[in-house]
Amino acid sequence: MILPVTNLISNRHFSMLPMDVYNFGPYENCVYVMYSNVKKVAVVIDAASGSFEGLKKCLIGHEIHLFLTHGHWDHMCEAAKFQRELKAVVYAHKADQDWFATTEQCKYAPSNISFETISPDIWVEHGQMIQWDDLVIKILHTPGHTPGQIALYVESLRSVFVGDTLFYRTVGRTDLPGGNFDQLKNSIRRILYALPEDTAVYPGHGEKTSIGAEQKHNPIVPLHENSL
Repeated sequence: MILPVTNLISNRHFSMLPMDVYNFGPYENCVYVMYSNVKKVAVVIDAASGSFEGLKKCLIGHEIHLFLTHGHWDHMCEAAKFQRELKAVVYAHKADQDWFATTEQCKYAPSNISFETISPDIWVEHGQMIQWDDLVIKILHTPGHTPGQIALYVESLRSVFVGDTLFYRTVGRTDLPGGNFDQLKNSIRRILYALPEDTAVYPGHGEKTSIGAEQKHNPIVPLHENSL
């Protein structure tokens, strides 16, 4: 169920949802899977190389919803397999539409990587709330790494899944086409750093961190510009 963009999470009762973390592909992409406690719904975040074969057995029998944090090949190269073979509903932000629709970015990938273009089923918007019973996701549009980069905030897990925007003590690169460092800083300071300090940050690569830790210790984008 997709709720109106203006809706906000008001339920402060936190329930723990089942969540699994995996690493796939040559860049050890983090792929996350969350499950609703009520219905057999599985939410998958990103579709890195090897993730389809790695996850299909545990996903069979579930209603699958696949969110692509952005359009770089290492995060979406197997999304079409999930969509076609497991009937996954695929969500992404339209600002990265060109990345999803072309094989042009194959030049950035190793030659042995299988890559398919993808036509997402649903284009998401900033502030949009999507809910399956006890599992509620808020979409945050956080451009900078790519124009259509999104983060997924799950209040019940006190967690945000940030793609390649924010990492442990660093930030995502902005030197590829569509990258913009000023946008990236703005996304981190105004959107991600506005979340509660105890929010766990799950990035597209590497170890998790927290909003509070990055506000205080991130050397690239601290909380305040004058603390650089």
